Amino acid sequence: MLKEMKEQIIEAFEKAMKSGEIKAEQIRDIIQTAVSDTAGKVKEGGITLREIAKEGTATVVDELKKKEIATRERITAAVEGAIDGIKSTEQRAVDRTRQEIQQLKTRLGGEEQKLSEDVREALEGTRQSSEAFTGEMKEHIETAVTDTKLKYAELLGLTRETVKQAVKQVIDSGKDIEETVAQITWDATEKALAEAHFSADRVRKVSHAVIFSAVETAEEAGTNISEVARGAVHGTREGITSAVESTKETLSAASAKTKSFATEDLVRTKEDLEAVGDLFLETIRGVAGKSGKVAGKELTEIADQARKTPSTLKEKASEAAETVSNRLKELGKDTFGKAAHLTGETVHTAADEAKQLSKRALDIAKEAASGILQGAKHALRKDKEDKS
Repeated sequence: MLKEMKEQIIEAFEKAMKSGEIKAEQIRDIIQTAVSDTAGKVKEGGITLREIAKEGTATVVDELKKKEIATRERITAAVEGAIDGIKSTEQRAVDRTRQEIQQLKTRLGGEEQKLSEDVREALEGTRQSSEAFTGEMKEHIETAVTDTKLKYAELLGLTRETVKQAVKQVIDSGKDIEETVAQITWDATEKALAEAHFSADRVRKVSHAVIFSAVETAEEAGTNISEVARGAVHGTREGITSAVESTKETLSAASAKTKSFATEDLVRTKEDLEAVGDLFLETIRGVAGKSGKVAGKELTEIADQARKTPSTLKEKASEAAETVSNRLKELGKDTFGKAAHLTGETVHTAADEAKQLSKRALDIAKEAASGILQGAKHALRKDKEDKS
């Protein structure tokens, strides 16, 4: 395969030379096409992309050397062409994957909508069953249906409206507003997060919806804005903390079942747990930016203060993340250790590359400065000659 690529490059090179002087852009196109074609045929276990880039670049530079036209510009074009050839091949794979993900998201959205509709239908069926009873039995069924709706409020798309109506009733009562709002938002957040697998994205969406709904209600009422804001943040934080603790308990209970969680899911969960504390503060600031003056000021102060003080949420999230780390080690110490080793190597390589690139960047800057300086000297010299 490398031999075929080499012949393709030489043939294209000779053809370009017949039309006159070969330009850097032509060289870039020749090697990019050849490398891209070859990389696209590579199968797992075959030649590596490194070998393809190496052979392609060496072939072009060798041809340039034979023709005694190996200038820095042309060699640079050869290197860039090889990289672009590999990049274009991998970019096509990335684009295909992105398209597949978008299709899956669309499909997932449809399935989530169907799930919501199915749950609604089931709830309506259970509610209707109460019609066959009277008195206390009927009341128990209706209460159970309502409680179940609360449990699945996020799935049913009711979280925001449920919080708004509950907070409005608290404001209207005028009693224990901050404490009651905290309990409402705690319960709403905990239930919403319990509906699906724990993830940072879900925490962000739910916490934003809950806090914003509570604050918006207070702003619409024009009263008790600060109390509602404080209560909403406190309750939402506690709801997230409860979800974090539940996640930890679930992972701990599954320790004996090796295949309960995929390794990729565990790694993602660990990353999400480690990020949840800062993500919550960002969410508070996000709501502050969309709120009025009073709520915005209150929420910003809460976020600023929270960043300076120890957080129970962060502490619990750290403990849960540690539990995930232990699960990963149980699933395969060799894989875990190898991943850590590779990460270390990557960091070391990146540091070396950064050092090399910074040196080259400085050299380029010096060259540019030198060119400017020479130009300035020439201009001054010409100006003196003109004056004389």
